[in-house]
Amino acid sequence: MGFASSHAYVSKRKIDALMGIGDPNNLAAINEEEQNDSCASISDEELDNFNSDNEEQKAPVDPNNPIKKPGRRRKTGKEGEEHKKHKREIDTNVVGLNFSVLKDKTAVATGDPVFCAECKAMLNAHSKLTKNEAGKQIWNCEFCLNANEVQMEEEELPKEDQLMYVLEPAPKVKNDKNEDITVMFCIDTSGSMCHSQTVAGKFATKYGKNKEMESLKKLGYGSQYTSGEIAGMCYISRMQCVLTVIENQLRQLAIGAPKRKVGIVTFNNEVTLIGDGRSAPKTYAGDRLNDYEGLLKASQEDAATHMTKSVEDTEVDLVKRLEHIQESGMTALGPGLTVALGAAIKGTPGSKVIICTDGLANVGIGSLEHAKDKTAVKKTRDFYTQIGALAKSKGVSISVVSIVASDCRLEMLSPLAGLTGGDIVKVDPLDLGTDFANILAENVVASNVELRVNLHKTFTFRNEDSSLISKNGSVLVKPIGNAIDGQEVSAEYRLKPEDELVKLADIDFATVTEIPFQVQITYCSLDGAKCVRTLTKKQNITFEKDLAKKAANFQVLSVHAIQQAASLAQKGDYRGAQANSAHWKKLIKGSEAVSYTHLTLPTIYPV
Repeated sequence: MGFASSHAYVSKRKIDALMGIGDPNNLAAINEEEQNDSCASISDEELDNFNSDNEEQKAPVDPNNPIKKPGRRRKTGKEGEEHKKHKREIDTNVVGLNFSVLKDKTAVATGDPVFCAECKAMLNAHSKLTKNEAGKQIWNCEFCLNANEVQMEEEELPKEDQLMYVLEPAPKVKNDKNEDITVMFCIDTSGSMCHSQTVAGKFATKYGKNKEMESLKKLGYGSQYTSGEIAGMCYISRMQCVLTVIENQLRQLAIGAPKRKVGIVTFNNEVTLIGDGRSAPKTYAGDRLNDYEGLLKASQEDAATHMTKSVEDTEVDLVKRLEHIQESGMTALGPGLTVALGAAIKGTPGSKVIICTDGLANVGIGSLEHAKDKTAVKKTRDFYTQIGALAKSKGVSISVVSIVASDCRLEMLSPLAGLTGGDIVKVDPLDLGTDFANILAENVVASNVELRVNLHKTFTFRNEDSSLISKNGSVLVKPIGNAIDGQEVSAEYRLKPEDELVKLADIDFATVTEIPFQVQITYCSLDGAKCVRTLTKKQNITFEKDLAKKAANFQVLSVHAIQQAASLAQKGDYRGAQANSAHWKKLIKGSEAVSYTHLTLPTIYPV
């Protein structure tokens, strides 16, 4: 657990007023002043110029055709109406967590974890125990101040900031120690995958048209070009790129992860389970593509015969299967995903489904083509949420790789990655190799992960889904699904509004100089044990915003900014994502603790 600054910023005027210094009746005005002090604002016009300036910094300038800054846009709408203002409360009050912590070796705590009866915070190394008049042990929770009666032996008292408890031991029957995870490539083979682009020089591939041209060259026609083609250039289709990249990945997996099971599913008008390539492909078509339960059950049963060997034994067979894949028809993405997931969940926790598509799902369950009114959109989103929830429960991550210049409505597919710890990326076909390699390199460190963060009762979370917040804003409970090695999560916090603070009669604000934070991670380890790991830290309070900025942690701030922008973009709020990036860039640029030249927040464009 890390903080964006060594100090939590709070308004001194508000604290003074709560302590009776100054005018306590002026709390509403003070609260508004505090919010305005942390509030960033940017207009549409300023945002356009901001994005344009960033593009100029990144792109090389041609002296013969210099880039000009756009002129001021004319106001739109009613006469005298101002451009839309994008406002956001923003400061260094951010806490972050890297799930790599789950790999850290830590001593298993003795006894059972002790939780506060009120806020469910866990007894920790910072907790103080006293005895009441009856001689009973009392723990006054440092988060909500609730008095809890406990019974703790000396050896059970937490001694470290980080603790781990095993709630349920791993099953006695374990998988073969040589068995690795399962990886399912789910490939779009619809007609649009034949779309091609020109590439300078040669692109070595044995798939598609290039293979046919090689046959013509053997007959003496190697110097001929079809209409529209030019010497020194070649045409490469999306399908050629995908198949070439998957072949390369198969070879690398056979060397680097030989015990891993790797399978292939293709989808167009129908779905084909190629599996590990050792058995005849299994096809699902017609009305079966509208039967979710039927497809899921059938694919799990078929996986028993089509996913039996590891990639060290199946690489050659899979490559031969790739050579027979052809583009045609429509896009049964939902049914294809269902079949791929059915096969993947037969593997061990940490297995992956990687979808590669360039088109809008328009056949069978999960069709997006006609999801236009609210009812249809909800039904479709519910389907992908259901798929994501099942994958999450089985420890399978789902990633979606989409081709640029295609309409996949990625915001509708976002629950797949959001619930399972996967990725959603949109790439140029020629860059697929890097993205596939990055996804395959991601290792699941735990499944069925739930994150709980407790704040001191005087603080509340900011810019979070209200359905995830409880205890008057001081507790955040967020389902994570699969935790990926290196995955980071973060959250913002602030002092509560004045109308809530005045009710806290048990708080002596004159003595509050630091505040506690606690993260609880409940998860299933890869061997099947159910555990809870907790980290507890304290942060000093400052009334000086500049001090908090000077002590800013660039890593925590930049990761949080990127995640916030990505979340907005996945929901379809691209303008909000752009404004969010602009706000955070300005804050980080103004921090003396970091070098702005190293800031790499992305420019957000509609996908």
